[in-house]
Amino acid sequence: MESRQNWPVSSLSLLLLFNLLFIVLVNSVSAADSSFTSVTEYTPQDSYLIDCGSPQDTKLDDGRTFKSDPASRSYLETNEEVHTSVDYISAVKAFSVSSSALPLFRSARILTAVSKYTFYITRPGWHWVRFYFHPLPHPVYNLTGAVFSVTTDEFVLLHDFIVEDNSALVFKEYLFNVSSDRFSLLFKPKEKSFAFINAIEVVSAPDGLISDSASTVPQGGTLNGLFQHAFEVCYRLNVGGPAITPMNDTLSRTWLPDFPYNVFPQGAQSASIIPSAVKYQQSGATPYIAPSWVYATADEMAASETLQPNFNLTWQMNVDPGFSYLIRMHFCDVVSQALNDLYFNVYINSMMSVSGLDLSSINNALSTAYYADFVLNASSIRNGSVRVQVGPASGVQSGISNAILNGLEVIKISNSVRSLDGLFGLDGSGGGRTIMKIAAGVGLALSVTAMLVLTIACIRWQQRPQDWEKGNSFSSWHLPLRSGQSSFLNSKSSSRISSMFGSRKSKSGYSSYFSNQGLGRYFNLPEDKSTSDHIIAFEKPTGRVCGDDSGVSAGDDSQVTVTSPLFSQIGDFQGR
Repeated sequence: MESRQNWPVSSLSLLLLFNLLFIVLVNSVSAADSSFTSVTEYTPQDSYLIDCGSPQDTKLDDGRTFKSDPASRSYLETNEEVHTSVDYISAVKAFSVSSSALPLFRSARILTAVSKYTFYITRPGWHWVRFYFHPLPHPVYNLTGAVFSVTTDEFVLLHDFIVEDNSALVFKEYLFNVSSDRFSLLFKPKEKSFAFINAIEVVSAPDGLISDSASTVPQGGTLNGLFQHAFEVCYRLNVGGPAITPMNDTLSRTWLPDFPYNVFPQGAQSASIIPSAVKYQQSGATPYIAPSWVYATADEMAASETLQPNFNLTWQMNVDPGFSYLIRMHFCDVVSQALNDLYFNVYINSMMSVSGLDLSSINNALSTAYYADFVLNASSIRNGSVRVQVGPASGVQSGISNAILNGLEVIKISNSVRSLDGLFGLDGSGGGRTIMKIAAGVGLALSVTAMLVLTIACIRWQQRPQDWEKGNSFSSWHLPLRSGQSSFLNSKSSSRISSMFGSRKSKSGYSSYFSNQGLGRYFNLPEDKSTSDHIIAFEKPTGRVCGDDSGVSAGDDSQVTVTSPLFSQIGDFQGR
């Protein structure tokens, strides 16, 4: 009897256990079939977090702990110990900074001479490097006047950097492919200045975060060799959604709202799903590329009843025009009700990047994360800005007139001298110095030419005839080429000129149109009568010559002076 009473309970337990195992098995098979990956936390092998100038460790709301200055002192080589700190931050201008990071700006280390941080790398590969700057007050050093540079062993990160606004919170984020077991950061103050730093991060990043190649803009090409460069994150936007703090990003990244950069916010409306509904494929985006919070929200085109059906959603961001940029765009179809219903174009700086993008053909599923990288060359930067647009594809027979964007990153690429700030390399040489040398050479050449012309003019003025003011025409002294004063009229030159233009014997017996007194030739009245019909016409009262009044002039006497060799040679075309 007792066994009969326990039997249903045992059977129910077995049934529940069987169902549980079945659900796990089905979910495993389903995950394998659909190639969806689950969200996993990332644990960096190298994680150096330093709150510079702070006497104690600082724990942030996102769970990270930054070591105090004394606890991290072994990483730094410096000659002097100078610190400053405040109890709270009154700054209001925060650029790309999460509110959870505000405690890191309350202290700073001041570096009065060249100083170096050195970190041991457990596993070479991609690493984040993040800087926090805020010019705190100090009784001796005015941090708003600090000018300094920061370099690694291979790249220039900051050149003559300065934070002039004492209310600004400045955050800099870089990504490097570290190839050795040591990584150094060199702070070099400008002459008669100093450097400062509030906090530093050197943290490992996943290997698949950056690809070695990316599509070029406009579409059709591919750029290889990105692994040889360093990167600086300029903008990281969560399009259509709120700010995402390091607490919700396994790589401790901050994603800002896109609204300040949306050129036409009236044409956009937000769309969203719950983050847990976002799916990741093994061959596509991963949570390391962007968290599900980014893919769960998007901007789409506003209702066509209130706007024209054909327009582009547009975001514009100011950038340094001297660099190329990696543009990373994140997509997840959170607006369609069925597959193959959304087709749209992607433009970067008014150039086609993707024509007729169909996320269904890529993912074969809705609500699935996808990203695309594009390289925008420095020569394509217009007005110092990057302009990203998405709009409906024309000529598509099926689908709705719509376009979406979920996330956007604008990342600076190091230039040919391995710098992310300016045109000077680690040794101070590079494109900037070359340009300066060229400019200096051109300026010197122009100066020498100007001095030479002025010297010749002075010499000619000193050699003018005594009675030059009495004549009404240009006399031969004005000409820079005269017999006995220029090698142009030596025997060799004269023979060359005769062979070029020819020499004819006139009725007056002249054998050449170049007299030995200069380039101008004087015609007497009888000779002028026989030749004037073939040379020029003139008005005696005014002295103006038809066709060109700069080369020929007429005086009050009965002769004409031809002061141009072109007129004297081409004018006599009789018999040709």
